[in-house]
Amino acid sequence: MKPAYAIAIAAGLFASTGWAADPQNGQALAVDNCARCHDIAPGGAAKLHPPSFAAIAGYRPEEQILARIMFPALHSPMPAWSQWFNRDEVDDLVAYIQSLE
Repeated sequence: MKPAYAIAIAAGLFASTGWAADPQNGQALAVDNCARCHDIAPGGAAKLHPPSFAAIAGYRPEEQILARIMFPALHSPMPAWSQWFNRDEVDDLVAYIQSLE
């Protein structure tokens, strides 16, 4: 599947529910699930593999961040978090990442 197609699918499947995402909950999820590999702190080190959350926030729009959380096989060995996170948790995680921009 082409990355652009997967991003379009993710945007449609996981379109905003209208509820405000909670970046504080997203930070807690990141600490528990993402910090083993990613630098999740504000102003995190700019590295390529895996990128810091601050770097991701700087160069990826919301839809791409969402798609890469839900469908990571498109780009990396990162696990598919859609197996563990519900939609609201994914929104919270995306909101936290975007808050680091």
